[in-house]
Amino acid sequence: MSRLFTPIQIGPITIKNRFMMAPMENGLAAPGGFVNDKIIRFFEERAKNDVGIIITGSVGVSPEGRGLPTQLSIYDDQFIPELLKLTDVVHKAGSKIGAQIYHAGRQASEQITGLQPVAPSAIPCEILGNNPREMTKEEIYEMKEKFVQAARRCVEAGFDMIEVHFAHGYLLHSFLSPHSNKRTDEFGGILENRMRFPIEVLKEIVELCGDKVAVTIRISADEYLEDGLKFEEVITICQKAVEVGAQAISLSAGSYDSVEYTIQPMFIDQGFLVPFSKKLKEVVDVPVIAAGRLNSASLIESIMENSDADMIAIGRGLISDEELVIKMKNKQYDDIRYCVACNQGCIDNIFQGKGITCLVNARAGFEAERNIEEADEKKKVLVIGAGPAGLEAARVARLRGHEVTIVDRKTDAGGKFDILAAPPEKASFLLYKEYLINQVNRLGVKFVEDEVRSAQDVEKYNADQIIVATGARQTLPPIKGADLDNVVLAENVLDGEELVGESIAIIGGGLVGTETAKYLSEKGKKVTIIEMADAIGNGVGPTFAGHLFEYLAKRNVQQITSAKAVEIKEDKVILEDREIPVNHVIIAAGYTPNNHFIDELKAKYNNVQTIGDVNQPRRIIDATAEGFLVGATI
Repeated sequence: MSRLFTPIQIGPITIKNRFMMAPMENGLAAPGGFVNDKIIRFFEERAKNDVGIIITGSVGVSPEGRGLPTQLSIYDDQFIPELLKLTDVVHKAGSKIGAQIYHAGRQASEQITGLQPVAPSAIPCEILGNNPREMTKEEIYEMKEKFVQAARRCVEAGFDMIEVHFAHGYLLHSFLSPHSNKRTDEFGGILENRMRFPIEVLKEIVELCGDKVAVTIRISADEYLEDGLKFEEVITICQKAVEVGAQAISLSAGSYDSVEYTIQPMFIDQGFLVPFSKKLKEVVDVPVIAAGRLNSASLIESIMENSDADMIAIGRGLISDEELVIKMKNKQYDDIRYCVACNQGCIDNIFQGKGITCLVNARAGFEAERNIEEADEKKKVLVIGAGPAGLEAARVARLRGHEVTIVDRKTDAGGKFDILAAPPEKASFLLYKEYLINQVNRLGVKFVEDEVRSAQDVEKYNADQIIVATGARQTLPPIKGADLDNVVLAENVLDGEELVGESIAIIGGGLVGTETAKYLSEKGKKVTIIEMADAIGNGVGPTFAGHLFEYLAKRNVQQITSAKAVEIKEDKVILEDREIPVNHVIIAAGYTPNNHFIDELKAKYNNVQTIGDVNQPRRIIDATAEGFLVGATI
């Protein structure tokens, strides 16, 4: 048997396998931090699917230290009964459960808590732009007691493990880091002083808990900031943590000021933390837990077989596929719905105060409401369009027992997946394409190459239910000269249909425009983005934005904002205040649904439903949700 599926001992508890659900915010708790059915069902679903231990997202130990309105809290005894309900459900479902206790520190927000954030030093968080104040010595000792009391409540609430949060720029980590700790007293300066408060917190929690629960830490192996906490000091901190009683160490990375390393987007390498865990295992004698874009079964297995870590912590991968552990155990590798690291439904929603969803898994966050059940009446279902919406609808409808046929004008199913994956660092989108195609093929969905242009074209399929998922297409803007030969659409460039010269102007600086700029600048083209708004990158998530601007700057992509193109000529673009000489102009703005035959179809048939961009041009995450919901209700 693979080492992944052998038990592991952490302190007083035995965990049945080496899979941990990593602590990740989910935004599913009730306002104020109370347990509700939504968060219970979310964790229960993962527990039923053989996850060894589930670690909650961060649980607040003090009112002013909460980072989200819908984040679990444990700063008062009133939270214990509901938390006990959560732990009971997870235990009955077959898993252990741990609480990650934390205080957001300088990364808390007064807008959420109504209280001024506290921190080792009065240094605002760059992402939040907040105004923390420096803690007094008296407050430091009071905060230590709040952590200890939170640990006591964790024991009473039935948790098996307490993970003390030493990572991600939160309060304890901000004391450890020279980036955020500029104190000159015994809690700042040299490492011995900076780790004094976090280590004292850990030591007292260990003493309180005894052998009742396991006590561990999660720590950023590297803060990825020039003046931040580096691995050399982290090793010393971990050794001290083990000395005072930490029974395992879970590695992560970054802080809000380097958020792309905390919740890694596509451009961060898979398994980038493995070298850190391998090194740490050489210097500590407790289990070391690795995380960090582990969205590959072969990578996960190799980490364990090579003893590069003792346990695997997966967050987004268990959001994208709640059955990941079982599928790996049964070697159903083609059936795994991997996280594509887009961060759209998870962390982007969290930063907006919403609950998680998932681009590839429409059930994530809706475990109680969205289920696939066998249909009472089996039907012949025709899906027109083999993009993400159509493929997901076909998959779900087939699982319900319907006979499903997909019709598309192209032999290569996938819609715009290849276009989305064409820019640098976006190949992860193809993981979802591969999953959907594998599933419809495995389930026996029939695929027909055919172009539907009218209601008459569907008669031969004799369908009981018609699902239209024909997507959207780019359109030319009403700019004089937009019909010239040197004007091309961004999608036609990304899919290789159009070749362009050396000097390019891109009209539109949103998601499509900036990704097209990356694609062309990587090929050595001279690129200028023209955007009507006062900044480019509208719709780009917070974990992608900094890297995007850095990427474009490195390749000398010019940005002209608050600008309007009034005319295009064969050798230039004319703006209101200047002219830009170019070989080609790329349009990266404006989409219209491919719905020219919808009214005719609905007039002839009363069993027509539309999903995805044919309703309104949006994103894959919306296409997935609509495809699932239609497929699940036919």
